[in-house]
Amino acid sequence: MTSDDILSLILFLGAGNEEGALRLADGKDHSEGRVEVYHDGAWGTICDDTWDINDALVVCRQLHFAGVKQVLGSSAFGPGQGDILIDDLHCIGTEINLSYCKFGGWKIHDCKHSEDAGVICKNENIQNPTRKYNLDHNQNLSHQLGKLFDSGGNCDLNITVNVDNITTEKICAHRVILALNSNLRLSQPDLNSLSINVSSDCIKHANNFIRYFYTRKIEVALPSAICILRMAFDWSLTELQNEAVKIITPFIIGDSIFQSPISIYDYAVFSGDEELQEVYIRYLAWNCEALIHSPAWTNLPLDLVKAVLSRSDLVVHNETVILNGLNEWKAAQNYTSAVEDLLKLVRFPMIPVEDLNSLNDSQYHASKLQGFQFNALPRSSLLNEVTKEENIYTSRIYTSSPWSSTFIYYINKVPEEVMISNIGDQNLTSLTSDFQTPVYNSAYFTFNKIHWKARLYITEESCINENVTCLSFPAVSLRIEKNNTDIPLEVGQSIGYSNRLVIMCENRYVIHVAELNHVHTDDPVFVQNSSEQVYPCESELLSYQVVVRPLYLTDPASVVE
Repeated sequence: MTSDDILSLILFLGAGNEEGALRLADGKDHSEGRVEVYHDGAWGTICDDTWDINDALVVCRQLHFAGVKQVLGSSAFGPGQGDILIDDLHCIGTEINLSYCKFGGWKIHDCKHSEDAGVICKNENIQNPTRKYNLDHNQNLSHQLGKLFDSGGNCDLNITVNVDNITTEKICAHRVILALNSNLRLSQPDLNSLSINVSSDCIKHANNFIRYFYTRKIEVALPSAICILRMAFDWSLTELQNEAVKIITPFIIGDSIFQSPISIYDYAVFSGDEELQEVYIRYLAWNCEALIHSPAWTNLPLDLVKAVLSRSDLVVHNETVILNGLNEWKAAQNYTSAVEDLLKLVRFPMIPVEDLNSLNDSQYHASKLQGFQFNALPRSSLLNEVTKEENIYTSRIYTSSPWSSTFIYYINKVPEEVMISNIGDQNLTSLTSDFQTPVYNSAYFTFNKIHWKARLYITEESCINENVTCLSFPAVSLRIEKNNTDIPLEVGQSIGYSNRLVIMCENRYVIHVAELNHVHTDDPVFVQNSSEQVYPCESELLSYQVVVRPLYLTDPASVVE
């Protein structure tokens, strides 16, 4: 990192006529305008008191824009009509929806419409449908052999392309060129009988598949990638199959509407590619809240929903998001018995008490009771249940307040000073965030607090100042700053922490989750270069969110140090 880098720590961030929907009014186009919110059957405005970049980022993200160009107040797009719905808005940067941000209450304000808030969002769709991946196993004669194939001359092989056992075309090829591929020689010893069996939507990609044997290069978009990989699987062409994760991953990341989750998952299952299945399902788990709010959610197949909801590494605001998402999925499906099985994957003890109390359907009776017992009883009374059903009593990665704290780290090649923002009611000074949580996420411990200190190290100097050895940058640590002394020692020793670091790219999608288990030291977690992650980020805007995850220890000797 050079001295002319600007290191900006800011807060970041997050979907109809439905409650909480947003729109931009009276702008030049759909990407700018007065911010209006739909509440209680009517549209209203937001007052510009405390209106800032953090609030605007949530608005633009919820409306599926790539970011913010300009934050405006003083009724820059003209005064609105109807009620002023929100005043003193405070978004802390972890919200996926404006309704998660803090404010004084609906219609509580001291404003006039001359103070209506506005924004200009970056007029770029988050999704990049033209994204392509270039696979290059280049050889010296690549260009010349490519011209030979394109010429269609002097062929001694005709490879049939079949759809539903009907030949639709023949591809001219050269036996000597195909025979150069040792992998193909082993899997297809009789080159005379070569054929490609495809679905109708893959016919147009068969030619490029054969051309690969000449040029050892291929450029694919998502639809063609799935087709090419299916052809490679049918021909047992492992050199292409082994590239499946590299080929598919660029199309997974940054897709805010999850436009092709079923086709990718179907291929991974069809081919038996367990690595690709894990890479894909893990990405859906890490971006579960965005997935649930996407159009793709209610169309996901049962086995994929089950695979996602079975995981403990779901990154969501809280467990209520999962239950609500499952109910939306259920309303769009016809699986009655299957939904009952899926409900068993919801961790009802982890649902906030106020949300538990609102579950009135009889199907939730037993689970609701289980949740209330968890929140009302001490660990000693729950030990048998926790031991028997440990998974149900294990936190996922819940990002709601007060369980997380976020840094946004922006590098811009302009010589300016570091910009610092506050994280809601948490104190962020320099590269340090001090915040507090209950010692455990049960109402039983509501008033027993523990103080945490999170640090983001971005230079060698910052590590030296804290007497910490940093092997690379950036690095993040989270430690207990002050223990609670109001609870008995034996109770404190029965609670441990399995904390996580959540890294997001461009405030939009999670690219990495790492363990932060050393709660009594400042030993940091070193973050791999974002371009080298399994899910790479090409942006210079990254957020680092530390998430506190308490757990009851069935064996107190296993307490996390």
